[in-house]
Amino acid sequence: MSFVRRVSFTPSQVQRRVADARSTRWDEHRVEVRAQLVDATIRIIERYGAGVSMDDIAAEARVSKPKLYRYFGDKAGLNAAVAAKLGALMWDSAKITILADQDYLSVDDMVRSSVQSYVTLVGQYPTVVRFLMANHLFQYSGSGNGGVADELRSVMEVVADRFTESLQRVHADTSVIPMAVASILGSGLSATQWWIDNGREQGVDDTFFAAHLSETTWGIIDGAAATVGVAFSRSLPFSHPGFASRHKID
Repeated sequence: MSFVRRVSFTPSQVQRRVADARSTRWDEHRVEVRAQLVDATIRIIERYGAGVSMDDIAAEARVSKPKLYRYFGDKAGLNAAVAAKLGALMWDSAKITILADQDYLSVDDMVRSSVQSYVTLVGQYPTVVRFLMANHLFQYSGSGNGGVADELRSVMEVVADRFTESLQRVHADTSVIPMAVASILGSGLSATQWWIDNGREQGVDDTFFAAHLSETTWGIIDGAAATVGVAFSRSLPFSHPGFASRHKID
């Protein structure tokens, strides 16, 4: 003899489950619509420049202007959403390199590949980057809410942790790492602004600019390491025991 357990639900439980399902579908719909509106904003800024209005954006997205305000509150809210989208794109483009094969890929190859991914993305959306910089949504804030550079810092922190581990292995002072990260961000963002405002027009292509950023990055890393009596062998992976070595400070 088999028994089938009958499960009964009260009307209130059924109503709550239906309401929860509807809420979930509505939340997913809002996320999808927000993403579409942000993509439309990026397209029209890249096409016409930073002077686009909410009317222009609404026309590009084929929605009413009140709908834009309903989803973002105001123009500042929409601008912040654009910054978040570009930051997410930068994280996605970099993590492929920095999260894979760190124990086998040379640190130099990893740095150069990550920098090239960043430069390629900036070159794809130069007007949007210029727009975000003008609205102070690209810079590093230190709070995690400043803009695209906060995502860049998240990328750098993954790599910085490995440099910290390397310094710890040779019993060196690791306090130079946060200073190096701040220096790399500051110089990199300044150079990026020059490149999109002037460099590209002067014939500095993305390959040359990426090479410049890579060497500048290594200059800061090597300088920071030298202050604590350490040298890094960039041709080696992080896991190699010879990647970091002590030397005497003059």
